[in-house]
Amino acid sequence: MTGLDAADLTALRALSETYAAAADDRDAAAIGALFVPDGVLVVPEPPAHLDPHVSHVGRSAVVAALGALAGTLATTHVVAGTRYLPTPAGARGRVRGTAHHLLPGRDGPSDLVWFLHYDDEYARTDEGWAFTRRAVTINWIERHRVSLTRADEEGTGR
Repeated sequence: MTGLDAADLTALRALSETYAAAADDRDAAAIGALFVPDGVLVVPEPPAHLDPHVSHVGRSAVVAALGALAGTLATTHVVAGTRYLPTPAGARGRVRGTAHHLLPGRDGPSDLVWFLHYDDEYARTDEGWAFTRRAVTINWIERHRVSLTRADEEGTGR
């Protein structure tokens, strides 16, 4: 591959944003579909490991790993910056962002925030660009008390 054109860059950014939106929708199957069949998701195990630590190989393993999102009340994933480069096999990229995880607690919900980046490898498929490997690195973590949620306003929260 000699380079990435504007359409490639747009499609790769859309792939990252689709991953984030599917995570917020708790649609693990949709995320799995963004990977090639033998794609790999490598995740940390905070707080012991903030670097990529555990590999999930294949779409079904990726889907199972993302089932962990079900333990949150809500999430908001923000894609803050992207960089994509061509490789002989397709492309690679670094995607920076934040992942907010609204967690239940005795004293009310809290926002567990991961400031992170993804190191990605991509392949062009018949359906478009797909992840061949996505490795998540958490750069730092913050936790904040949440004062009000939409569920509180609707009378369905604490």
